[in-house]
Amino acid sequence: SIVARFVKFNMPLGTTYKEPLLTDEEAWDVAAFVISQPRPHKKEVEQDFPDVKTKVFDYGVGPYPDNFSREQHKFGPYKPILDAKEKASGKKV
Repeated sequence: SIVARFVKFNMPLGTTYKEPLLTDEEAWDVAAFVISQPRPHKKEVEQDFPDVKTKVFDYGVGPYPDNFSREQHKFGPYKPILDAKEKASGKKV
């Protein structure tokens, strides 16, 4: 996820891309916490991704191009989603 990558390479203060301090799992946990916080309601959010195949896999609002639940898309585990996406596309994600 974009959020997890940002967290990994920017948190805590002083972290650099070449010397991250968080593990991948810690970065995912922080990202899941951040995206789970209440946000203002945006009208027609389902129109953000008219083609659901282009939607980032950890986006908290459906519909999704697979059979994984909204909860799993929002909080993980993400590996099964990524593996399925990779298998369907034939490309590493």
